[in-house]
Amino acid sequence: MEIFKQLKLFGIFLVLFVLFITFQLRAETSSVSIKIGVIDIKRVINNSKYGQEVMEQLQKKYSELSTKLEAKAKEVEALREEIEKKSTLWSQEMREKKQNEYQRMLRELRTLQEDSQYEMQEYEKKMLDPVFKELENVLKDFVQREKYDLILEKNQPGIYYASSQIDLSAKIVELFDSYYLQKKVKEKGPAKK
Repeated sequence: MEIFKQLKLFGIFLVLFVLFITFQLRAETSSVSIKIGVIDIKRVINNSKYGQEVMEQLQKKYSELSTKLEAKAKEVEALREEIEKKSTLWSQEMREKKQNEYQRMLRELRTLQEDSQYEMQEYEKKMLDPVFKELENVLKDFVQREKYDLILEKNQPGIYYASSQIDLSAKIVELFDSYYLQKKVKEKGPAKK
């Protein structure tokens, strides 16, 4: 497993090295300057209005699923406590019945946890995919308009430092907010008088 991480890291360094050499050669053969920027996608999503709305919906879903899990966990815990306190007073048959019920409830809880985790992952994907697609469109427009040669994700492996002068995250948040507000106005349609 470690070898794959090293190979992946080597591959990233190799790509960055080739890009660096390509840009160096391009810069040496022409007087064109190269524009490079970085963005922090997580920061853009968390600070944009669209991202914040989606995150609120995700938090509501998470709370809903957590509430169901907590209720089931309390049932299981209540039965466990009952077994601990009363098992000495019960017949062998009753102890076995309660133990079986406890084991069944534990399996149900595990299944509910797995189902909730899967449901949350699917919901996140459903909610975040459109955000990322629209953000990608905003980035493409920005890159073309501002003539950037390279935009990197700030938090990717291999990027150990990026000057705040080339960090475009705040600018992208502004553009994404503007795009999102225009989108909301279009969805509502023209105001009726």
